[in-house]
Formats: sequence, structure tokens, C-alpha cells
Amino acid sequence: MQNIMVVYGGKSVEHDISILTAIQVMQNLDKNKYNIIPVYQTPNFEFIVVSDYLNPKAYIGEIKKFKKVNFVFGKGDILIGKLKKRIHIHCVINCFHGINGEDGTMNAFFNICQIPITSPSLLSSSVCMDKVIMKDIFVANNIPCVNYALVTQNDYLTKNIEQKIVDLTYPLIVKPANLGSSIGINKVTNLKELYEAVEIALYYDSRVIVENCLEDFKEINISCLGDEEVEFSKLEQPMSWKNFLNFDNKYTQKDAQKIVDPKLDKSVLDKIHEISKLAWRTFDLYGVVRMDFMVQGEEVYLNEINTVPGSLAFYLWKGKYDFFELLDKIIIVAVAKFNQKNKHKYTFTSSVLADYKPNSMNKYAK
Repeated sequence: MQNIMVVYGGKSVEHDISILTAIQVMQNLDKNKYNIIPVYQTPNFEFIVVSDYLNPKAYIGEIKKFKKVNFVFGKGDILIGKLKKRIHIHCVINCFHGINGEDGTMNAFFNICQIPITSPSLLSSSVCMDKVIMKDIFVANNIPCVNYALVTQNDYLTKNIEQKIVDLTYPLIVKPANLGSSIGINKVTNLKELYEAVEIALYYDSRVIVENCLEDFKEINISCLGDEEVEFSKLEQPMSWKNFLNFDNKYTQKDAQKIVDPKLDKSVLDKIHEISKLAWRTFDLYGVVRMDFMVQGEEVYLNEINTVPGSLAFYLWKGKYDFFELLDKIIIVAVAKFNQKNKHKYTFTSSVLADYKPNSMNKYAK
């Protein structure tokens, strides 16, 4: 039996969605293969095992029944509870969404712990989290995206926003650069609304992305799975009665509908697959991710890459893989990437320290 740690929660506005993803994962892991270790991170960055961990309501308010978790760095082990029961972890399934978890933070942490983790590398995760940097990379690699501009807090305070968006045309979409789940997003049609929307976005981030808002387009999502070789899921088309899919109708409203396998021209489908493969290789992705596209006629634009998609995008693989099979695959990939990385040489023996002379650095002192 392998010990599989599922990590979730954290200090993020997507904290609650992370809990739901983790519960779904834990309910679907193959109990004949894996011993599940549920490790929740509180908004205060404490790692704990919640007694009633499969109950969403157990995370509301103060959690009273739990065991603390400590990590043995470099050994791949954890210590649970007052008795510090030591358990070796074979792999971590990352269910964090948003900053402090999906942004490469957990990849760095578990690299120090020496435990494989299912989400893409620190670098891949971090650049995909910042929408401005991500789209800068899109542009540099001929990955089509809508026109955009970076607006900072200083631009807002100095009233320099109008100069930053000279290449954009209304209507515009305003988003915090490092958030997901449609939080802090607004559609604007004039400069007054733009300043108001930037002010809202700045509550969540110091960097804001402003983009051209397409009219009469389809949002199309696809999941990608693998490592060197990538395979594609079926497509989905989220439907919303609002100007765009906000947090409520994305996660809580019953009127949010999705069209599975929407009818698209073959040329459009081919473009989605071609762009997905290019993005997969450009960002050195592996495991399971979701890519969100905007389709306007024959034009296809990549909107963003989600390195830890909600519910790990299992619903897009129905008919091809059951959820437990998808989890098996991302665990296998994570362990393989970890083992491959650890084959590299990270030390070098030199005479620098032995030859060091106490006064040799004085010439560099001011």
C-alpha cells in the first residue's frame, strides 16, 4: 500500500473550492492501492488532519478535532499527532487552488521534503499563475491570445491607467493577475468603470490584467494529461446568463450549465489541439491541467492554463477514464518526474572553501 497525501485548503480566496476538490479526490482514490493521508492547511499555514475530513461543514468556523502534522525535511516523512506517528509519503496530490498552493509554493515545499507532487514544476506553476507573465510567454511563442495590458497599483495611484491601455478597445475585462475562480473580475465599458474595476482587483493583487473583451464568442475548456506525450479530453462549453462566468454561477448556481462535446468545425477543433500541444510543451507541463479557450468564428485564443483545475478536471475525462484511473495516472507521472529529477547531480566538490584565506575578501569591502 502506498501512502498518498492529499493536501488542500490554504490561505487563498479559493480555499473552499480546494476543500471540495480534495474531498472528491479522497472519495475516488483506489482504497485497494492507497492509504489516504488527508492533510489540510489552515489559513494560518498550519498543517492538520481533520477528524471528519470528508464533511465539508467540518471546515466551517473553528476546527476543534484535529491532529497536527509536521514534516521531516529531506526524508519524505511526516509526523502526526502528539505521539508523532511517523509515516513515509509516497506521493502528494496537490488540491490547492490559487495563490500559496497552485502557484508553485507547494512544489517548492515538497521538493524540500523530498516527496513527489502531482502538479507541474515550481516554474511552470508560478508562471501559469500570473496571467500577465503567462500571456507574455504566449506572445513570445506565437500562442494566440487577446490583447492585454498590465496595470499596477502605482498606475492606479498616479492615474496612469489610460496610457497603459492605448492599444485596447472597450469593452474590457479587468482581473487580478494571480487569482482564479472568477473572483475580482469585472467587465467595463468606459474609463470611470475601468478605474472602479481596477480598484476592486487591487484588493486581491498588486498586479491587474486588463484585456479586450470579445463579443459573441464561445468559452471552450479542454483537459490535457500526460508527460512527454499528451492526450486530450473531450471539450466543454460553460454557459452563463451573465456577461461572463462569475464565481457564483461557476460553482453555486443551478442555472450554470455546460455543453459537453459542443459542435465545432473540425478546423477549430484542430486549432484547439494544436495550441494545447504547443502550450503544453512551452510551459513544460505534466500531470493533468485544464486549458481555457475563447473561440470567435474561426479564431481561437488561449485564455489561461490551470495547473490544478477544479475537481482535477475529472469530469472532462468521463467515458475515457474513471476518476480513480485519472488519479492513478497523475500519481505515476509525479513519481516518475521526481525520480528523474533526483538522478541529476546537484553537488560539486571544489577547493574553494579549503583554499579560502580570511583576508582574501577584504578587497571587495567598501
